[in-house]
Amino acid sequence: WAVLSGSLPPGAPVDWYARLVVRLRGAAPGLRIAVDTSDAPLAALAVAMPAAAPDLIKPNGEELGQLAGLPAERAMALEDGAMRGEYEPVVEAARVLVERGVATVMATLGAAGAVLVTAEGAWHAAAPKIHVLSTVGAGDSSVAGYVLADVRGGDATERLRTAVAYGSAAAGLPGTALPTTSDLPAGSPVVTRLA
Repeated sequence: WAVLSGSLPPGAPVDWYARLVVRLRGAAPGLRIAVDTSDAPLAALAVAMPAAAPDLIKPNGEELGQLAGLPAERAMALEDGAMRGEYEPVVEAARVLVERGVATVMATLGAAGAVLVTAEGAWHAAAPKIHVLSTVGAGDSSVAGYVLADVRGGDATERLRTAVAYGSAAAGLPGTALPTTSDLPAGSPVVTRLA
């Protein structure tokens, strides 16, 4: 796995992640690529799809809606809907990206958990109840959990379960602290198949 995440350094072109995905595909065809970024770099990645489509993309609800081309008010409402148990709009938006070449979309939805969508199906993982201290790095930790479970041979439900556990653990830590296995919430996040 190669994980491309975070904001770009000053002076880097906004399409740097898109360019890097294409170059990595050419240099290492078997390498799987995950991208977790936002704003202009995420928009540039979307414009460069399908050539720059990663194996895993991890948007939040609003970013997912923007990537899928939803109007701003519908994009912003995806997380709110998920809080009410309305996951179908999230699944539909993620399927737009799967159709554009992204193998797996993992949309993190704050207290509503996360939704994972592939060509084979869609799943939701409920977020465990935690005391949130800082959400900085929670998305990165979710990606790390996903990759860890994948490297260990986990199926889609195990990858999503591990991603949500690590993302939740990160949110329960101060500042930018990285979670370890001892920080994981008690009990595994419950995963439900949506489609």
